[in-house]
Amino acid sequence: MSLFGEPFTAKCLKSGITVEVAEGQSLLQALLDAGISMDYSCEGGVCGTCVVPLVSGQVEHMDEFLMDDEHDSQMITCVSRGEGEIEIDV
Repeated sequence: MSLFGEPFTAKCLKSGITVEVAEGQSLLQALLDAGISMDYSCEGGVCGTCVVPLVSGQVEHMDEFLMDDEHDSQMITCVSRGEGEIEIDV
């Protein structure tokens, strides 16, 4: 799967909104478009600035920042993609 993978849904628990992430769109861009203030920098999955807590769901991790043991609890929003529906704590 690539950044241009299947669409998915992200429920944002803190803000109470749900964003639809389109094919060819990053979760980071979908969150920014929805008005959620996010820190970000490289947009290439290497710096970790856009990391968010992952509460539930399956993620295709495509970053180079998170360690394997962090994949169940965090996600890099600029390059990684959810599968189906995920819940994040933003």
